[in-house]
Amino acid sequence: MHYIVSIIGARSYIVDSKELSARDTVGHETHVASVLAGNQVRHSSYHGLAHRIARGGAIADGFDIISISLGNDDPLELTFDPIAIREFHAIERGILTVNSAGNKGPSRASINSYAPWIFTVATSDIDRKIIDKLLLGKDATLVVSSYRNYVIECLESSLIDHKVVLCDQEPILEEVKKSRASGFIYPSLDNYSMVMPLPVVALSRDDLNSPVDNPGAPFVAPFSSRGPRIYMHDMIKPDIIAPGVEILAAYSSIGSPSGITWDKNFVEFSILSGTSMACPHVDAVAAFVKSFHPEWSPSAIKSALMTTAWELSASLYSEAEFAYGSGHIDPLKATTPGLVYETSFQEYLKIWCNISRSTPGSVIPTSSSCPTKSTAKDINYHSMVVQVKVGASFAVAFPRTVTNVGRANSTYVAHIEGEPSKLHVSVEPDTL
Repeated sequence: MHYIVSIIGARSYIVDSKELSARDTVGHETHVASVLAGNQVRHSSYHGLAHRIARGGAIADGFDIISISLGNDDPLELTFDPIAIREFHAIERGILTVNSAGNKGPSRASINSYAPWIFTVATSDIDRKIIDKLLLGKDATLVVSSYRNYVIECLESSLIDHKVVLCDQEPILEEVKKSRASGFIYPSLDNYSMVMPLPVVALSRDDLNSPVDNPGAPFVAPFSSRGPRIYMHDMIKPDIIAPGVEILAAYSSIGSPSGITWDKNFVEFSILSGTSMACPHVDAVAAFVKSFHPEWSPSAIKSALMTTAWELSASLYSEAEFAYGSGHIDPLKATTPGLVYETSFQEYLKIWCNISRSTPGSVIPTSSSCPTKSTAKDINYHSMVVQVKVGASFAVAFPRTVTNVGRANSTYVAHIEGEPSKLHVSVEPDTL
């Protein structure tokens, strides 16, 4: 079976008397699109790396899902955020929007995509690592990551001719190109591989002997942006996590795989990492679930993916759910979630009205009248969070309504997991 990516439209623009082509000269957009809906291609690889069958998620005629692998450079309040405003219109028309969480982790509150009507995706690694081997004296071997980046110069040109250079910081690639060194070794905080136009390897500071197999995966990628967002504390973001590290996919024939303008190593497939790569995986799974349940609303699909995700270990991340959301996506389980949380557009509109009334100059981008205001914790969302004062006792209720999409005669019984010593949690009623 083959799946075709349909181009709805493209337009070139003239900026400062220079025409900007609509063609993908970077490669990022081609990569993301092929993950979402690319053809099935056998024997795909990047110069032999990650050799396998490449295929995108299934799509069909119709417009039910939007994929956005981009974000704002700086956090914006929702009523001034062009992405949030545009996707507010989309959810009003019954269209689910999936957005990448951003690559500014692991700092807390580094996430930009936090609108409740947007499905926000974090990035995990996969159980395969792409490595190089660094042979030292006395037959010692280090397993390292292929890497690229651009920061501070560390080169003494007169000392490195035809030598392998060990840098304590990442070199400027233009300086690397000019040198006559045989290769470069330098440290990396990210511990994942990237394409490089020169013989360069990176030593992970925390794991110098990583195997090719990565059995502990998935982990939250260090660069994956974390919540909560400063403008909306009572909302867990990201919503979910999906694979986005060292992903092989199609690449633009006019884009440099390393991102360096002088790198002319053009390829049909390349390897990229980022929340941009995780986002289309979730889009594809959402389309997969939609194919089983074409009548389901965007919130039902979103709920199915979140409530069937499997939880990552909170002990590994101080940010816990603000690193991985509801957990790692599980496509098959998402087709049979049993219960779903339906969130109406009117509930999202209440949130918007609450923000716009307190934000001077904001505009309600809809023809609908503004209903009674509401807070984020009160909408029929698929996760529950509230900000409380440290050291103070509190009581909070989350009103929720669930819809049975399982068997008509099903019975559901609430079960509380976790250590109850400091919190008393109850579900009323405890049986449906």
